[in-house]
Amino acid sequence: MIEEQAAEQRRTGVVLEYEQQHGDLVAAVRLILGKRKSGFVYRPPFVVTLGLLGVAMIVLDVAQGEPKISSFLVPLYAVLLYFWPHLAARRLLRANAHQGPLRVTVDEEGVRAVGAQAEVRTTWRNYGSYAENDGVFVLRSPDRAGRCANVLVKRGAADPADIDRLRDLIAANLPKV
Repeated sequence: MIEEQAAEQRRTGVVLEYEQQHGDLVAAVRLILGKRKSGFVYRPPFVVTLGLLGVAMIVLDVAQGEPKISSFLVPLYAVLLYFWPHLAARRLLRANAHQGPLRVTVDEEGVRAVGAQAEVRTTWRNYGSYAENDGVFVLRSPDRAGRCANVLVKRGAADPADIDRLRDLIAANLPKV
């Protein structure tokens, strides 16, 4: 009896039901940006250092009596780097809001997502690797940049044990970065 239930769970996979939220997508964008080779650019110590450098440039330019527009670009760039994950997440959320609540099933064959307007089935070959943080799994595309291909939100699991099953299922099919 127990073996039959385990076999049924393996066939049906793990089901997540959730509606995408801004915080989930911010976490996914930060995770993807952090995994890139240039990911240090988006880390808080770098952004703070860049901002302080920009402020120092402005102070020095003002002290010399010749403030330049270029001095203001450095702190502006630091602010943009800080808010970039929020801006990208807002655009992603707006683009996918019409889907409403999602039901995502992950099994040995791949990922099946069903929303209000579409049903999408992708095999594991559509993904190159995955990354994970406290709130999401990000299934990355197979290109060199590893841009995000799918975000699986952990809070959508009905049972905390489903997260471990989901992690095992993804790890069996994709390398972790």
